[in-house]
Amino acid sequence: MQPMNNIESQLTKGTTTVAVKCKDCAILVADMRASMGTLVASDHAKKVHQLNDFSAITIAGLVSDAQYIIDIMQAQIRLFELDRKRRPKISMIANLVKNMLYGQYRAYFPYYVQLIVGGYDQNGPHIFSFDMAGSLSEDDWFATGSGSPVAFGVLEAMYEKDMSEKEGLRLALQALKAAIKRDTATGDGIRAVVIDKKGFRELTKEQIIEAGGAL
Repeated sequence: MQPMNNIESQLTKGTTTVAVKCKDCAILVADMRASMGTLVASDHAKKVHQLNDFSAITIAGLVSDAQYIIDIMQAQIRLFELDRKRRPKISMIANLVKNMLYGQYRAYFPYYVQLIVGGYDQNGPHIFSFDMAGSLSEDDWFATGSGSPVAFGVLEAMYEKDMSEKEGLRLALQALKAAIKRDTATGDGIRAVVIDKKGFRELTKEQIIEAGGAL
C-alpha cells in the first residue's frame, strides 16, 4: 500500500489559476479539477477562496497545506479587523502570507503551494504572487499551476494596462481556457471572482459563459 504522504504529494500536479489586475477591480479565475497522479480526484475542487470582504486567494499545490494557510489567514484578518476596526490593506495580507511561507521554509520544509492574493483597498486593486519560499511580488497579472505556462503566453501577449472589468474577465478566461485545452490536469469547469470597491463577488455559471467562459 502506498504511504499516505506519497499519495497526497501527487495532488500538487493539477490546476491552473489566473489573476488579472484591471483599472477598477482584481479578477481571479481557476479550473475545478483536482488530480492525484493520472487520476481525477475531484471535478469540483474550490481553488479561489475568500479571505475577507475585499480579498481572495487562489491555490495550486498540496491541498492540505493550502487549506491550513487559508484557515490561519482568515483568522488573522478577522482578528485584525476586530481589533483595529478597519480592513487591512491588501499589501498587509500579502505580507502575512509571505511570512507564513518563509517561516515554514526556514524552520522545517516548505508548504507545497503556489498562491496568488488579489483584492481591493483604498489604493485600488492589487495582485500579489508567491513561491514556496515566501518570495513576494506585486503583479499586473499572474498564473499558477501545471497549466500556467500556457496561460502565461496568453496573458503576456494580450494584457493591457487599465483594462475594464469586462476586458479583464475575458482575458483571464481566455488564458484559463487555453490551459484547459492543452493541460490534461486542468479542467472540469471554471470559477471566477471579481473584487472591486463594492467587495468580493463570485460569478455565476451563466455570467461566466456570457463573459466568454464557455468551453
